[in-house]
Amino acid sequence: MTEASSDRITIGYVVKTKGIGGEVKVEPLTHTVTRFDELTDLVLERPDRPDLQLRIEDWRIDQPGILIKFAGFDDLESAREALVKGYLSIPREKLAALPEDEYYVFDLVGCAIEDESGRSLGEITDVWEMPGSDIYVVRREDGKDMMIPAVRKFVREISIPDKRVIVSGVDAFLA
Repeated sequence: MTEASSDRITIGYVVKTKGIGGEVKVEPLTHTVTRFDELTDLVLERPDRPDLQLRIEDWRIDQPGILIKFAGFDDLESAREALVKGYLSIPREKLAALPEDEYYVFDLVGCAIEDESGRSLGEITDVWEMPGSDIYVVRREDGKDMMIPAVRKFVREISIPDKRVIVSGVDAFLA
């Protein structure tokens, strides 16, 4: 998932229309597309336009991504004009619970990175989802970026409330 405003979380991006019945192709920005089974109401956010309240009538997987039919959009033109290039969001309180030791990217971005002695190493600016493990992109105090694999070998503790991640054994990444 990506972030939206502080009280809303982005869970999808409307890429284009599909067919003539008002369905839209959505790139999910959530860890599991079945999440859409639990949702009925979404907000569409687009730059320079008021937010739009939407109700899901139906959705289905259409690789890559999903197709969603929203109430009130029954033709290609109305869906294209109102929905395409918009971000779909939900209130923060409707977030799906994650398993233990898993975190939302938007919660990790902005966390301070420290070694076990308390020395500041920088701040997480992005998280790359890679096949073997996620990678924390850390902006160092000298303005350079370093990458730290998000594995137990290096990441010792994560405290989202304190916005802090403690790492060890990362000196090789500082070069």
